[in-house]
Amino acid sequence: MNIAKSIVLKLTVLLCLGSFSLPAFGTVFFVSTNGNDSYTGTEQQPWRTIQKAAETMTAGDSVLIRAGIYYENVYTIRDGDDSEGPIVFACYPNEGPVIDGTGVTSGSTGFRISHSCIQLAGLEIRNWDTGIWITTCGHIQISDCEVHEVWYGIGATDGAHDFELNRVEIYRFTGYGFDASPWEGNDCYNGTLNDCISHTSRDPEQNVDGFALGHGTQYGFVLNRCETYDVYDGFDISARNTVLNRCSAHECAWGGYKIWQDSVKLVNCLGYNNDVVNVEVDDSGTPHLAILQNSTFFNGHVYNIAVENPQDKLRITNCILAGGDNVGLLHDVHPENYQGDYNLFHIDNPPRMISAGEQEFSLDQIASGEWTAYSGQDSHSVVVYHDSSLFSSPEDFNLHLLSSASAIDHGTPISAPLEDYDGLPRPSGIGFDIGAYEYQFQTNVYEDRNVLRPAGISLLQNYPNPFNPFTEISYSLCKTGNVMLIVYDVTGREIATLINQIQSSGNHRVIFDGSDLPSGVYFYNLETGQNVIVKKMVLIK
Repeated sequence: MNIAKSIVLKLTVLLCLGSFSLPAFGTVFFVSTNGNDSYTGTEQQPWRTIQKAAETMTAGDSVLIRAGIYYENVYTIRDGDDSEGPIVFACYPNEGPVIDGTGVTSGSTGFRISHSCIQLAGLEIRNWDTGIWITTCGHIQISDCEVHEVWYGIGATDGAHDFELNRVEIYRFTGYGFDASPWEGNDCYNGTLNDCISHTSRDPEQNVDGFALGHGTQYGFVLNRCETYDVYDGFDISARNTVLNRCSAHECAWGGYKIWQDSVKLVNCLGYNNDVVNVEVDDSGTPHLAILQNSTFFNGHVYNIAVENPQDKLRITNCILAGGDNVGLLHDVHPENYQGDYNLFHIDNPPRMISAGEQEFSLDQIASGEWTAYSGQDSHSVVVYHDSSLFSSPEDFNLHLLSSASAIDHGTPISAPLEDYDGLPRPSGIGFDIGAYEYQFQTNVYEDRNVLRPAGISLLQNYPNPFNPFTEISYSLCKTGNVMLIVYDVTGREIATLINQIQSSGNHRVIFDGSDLPSGVYFYNLETGQNVIVKKMVLIK
């Protein structure tokens, strides 16, 4: 393969897979379902199996896998290298190879990674006991992969560390979607998950986790913009020093977020319509600290937030606790370890907004200051009596703020994030808002408000996502110019051109109608001059 063509292929993979790119050096090999393992592994003479590539590649090498179904389990043979480059298994540009366990008897794991500096990109893995297993290794990157029809989705264990998952979707699993757990006393640490989604377990009434960080002394995890639904527990967090940023847990059979370890922080997070509880600070046997900042928790059917151990410390700032049928904030005894302020309280059962041992406080008692006098907290918090005066459409779980919402400009700037759940800037008005969403005055201009211009070009995640059949796509332009917004299916076929015109700088929104499309994954592509941004959305009917 000549050098020029190798560079072109690497640039094409970079465009197709977002942040992922092939190493600058090393050999690029090829695998195809019509190949042969006795071949040389070139594009003209591709190998037949992915495992042949795994047995051949050394640090800095890559394999591009052509479309087709590969009935084989794959396992790594050797490490990549920080200086020479990782070993990369990637889909051929715009093609979707599938690693399928149907009929395979030689192993129960689709892709087993036990060596360091390994990268996977653009692979679909299905019909295995375990989709991907990461063990005793570090510096692993998995991007734009899909794992489904499995007992376990993606597992990291036995000291796995410094791994990163980007835009990974896991669904139709039985045990868990993603899990990092200690084994043989070796804790996992330093894991980052970006824009991942774990949903639709095979039996959500069983104890099935969307994202789990298993019991032990694990530490140092970050989850950015991850989403889970239709599982038993959404985020089951037993790792200290963990941050969840702009995450969402909804329609879970038990709870959205379960916190078991010290120094776990939720920022700009959403938890709504979970059958029992939105946030549960669990009794792990030792006291720990949970921090909730600028988040919105709505309609936990039994509890919105519950603290099991009175020794646990709970700090809530700039959060909305709304909806729900029973108790809004539960403390088993006097909340001496509770710190809260600049919050907004609402519940469908006004007498039981806060339960603290044998004492209960209604919305009226919070508004009158009785709760503050009892607890010493929430002196700047506010109360609303109807969620219809707070959210854009609470019945549809659109929890963006109304222009008249009491949450607007009522938060504190202390420790507040500089962007909201949508990635839009905070503050937008004269002060910081309470909740996960900052009301954007630059797109909804009111009297005596300053209009802010976006600092750059951005494409937001569509909302809602998944959707049926309508979803809203928002984007920001820093200057006037020609804009193209196009929707594609997973094969790269153009589905719809939503925008193809000159638009002025500022923030823009468009509604996409998927009524005539089948359920599945789609991509929307924003082009402005030399800038191209691609995001994924899911249509479920």
